[in-house]
Amino acid sequence: MRTVPRVACINDLSGFGRCSLTTALPVLSVMGVQACPVPTAVLSKHTGFPQFSFTDLTDTLPDYFESWSDLDFDWIYAGFLGSLGQIRLVRQFFRSQKQRNPECRILLDPVMGDEGRRYSTYTVELCDAVRELVAEADVITPNITEACLLTGIPYQGECLHRHEAEQLAEQLMPLGCRAAVITGIVQENRICNLTRQGENVAFSSVHRTECLFSGTGDLFASVLCGALARGLSLPDAVSAAGDFLSEVTQDTLRQGTPAAEGVLFEPLLYQLGRLFHEKNAKGE
Repeated sequence: MRTVPRVACINDLSGFGRCSLTTALPVLSVMGVQACPVPTAVLSKHTGFPQFSFTDLTDTLPDYFESWSDLDFDWIYAGFLGSLGQIRLVRQFFRSQKQRNPECRILLDPVMGDEGRRYSTYTVELCDAVRELVAEADVITPNITEACLLTGIPYQGECLHRHEAEQLAEQLMPLGCRAAVITGIVQENRICNLTRQGENVAFSSVHRTECLFSGTGDLFASVLCGALARGLSLPDAVSAAGDFLSEVTQDTLRQGTPAAEGVLFEPLLYQLGRLFHEKNAKGE
C-alpha cells in the first residue's frame, strides 16, 4: 500500500499567473500527495492577460497516456479541457484507470465559464461533451455559471438562497456524478459552497472579499483534491479548501497584488503542510 497518495493532474500549464498546474503541483505536494502532471497545453501567461503564447499538446496525449498504462492512481484531477479531442482522450484515461484500479476516484472541475457566460473558446458542442464527461466523475466542482451550463437552468446571478442552490445541485445529480460541489455562492459578505453527496447536503461559508482574483477555482479544487486524497470526508475537505482560499484571498488583498496574477498562496502553503503533517503524525 502506498504511503503517499498518487494523483494524476490533467490541466494546462501557464508560465505566469497562478492557475492550473502551477497551482495544483505545489499545493498537492505540500499536502503530502504525489502530483503527476498531464499538461494539455502550455501558455506563456494565462488567458486573462491581453497577450500570451499558446501551444496545444493534444497530439502528445495518446503516447503520454499509453506510457502510463502500467501505473495506477488514487485520484485523477482534471481541469480545463480545450477541445473535443482532449475530452475524448481524457474519458478513455478515466475508464482505463477505473478498470485498472476500481478504487481510483475522479475529481472533475468543469471549467467552462463564469459570471453567466461561456468562455470565448467554449462552444455549445464542447459544453455538451463536458456534460457527458461528468458521468465519469466521483466529484465535480462547478461554479454557478458552470452548474447552469451543465443543467440548462437559466443563470440568475451569483446571489442564491440556500434552497435555490440546493435545487441547482439536485439537477446536477442525474448527469451521473457521485457528488457535486457548487462553488462561489454569494450571500452578502459571505462566499458559500454547497456540497451534494447522494441525498446529503452540506453548506459552508467563509468571509468574502470584493476583489475577484484569477485562479481561485483552481486553488480551491487543488486543496479539495489533496484533502480527499489524504482521507478527509467530502464536507470536511470542502471546508478546508474554503477556509484556505478565504485566508489566502484576504492576505492577497492586503498585499495589493494585481488580480490577474492570482492569489498569493505561496506564503501560506506552510499552513497546509503543517495541517496534513500533523494528521499524518497522529495516524489519522
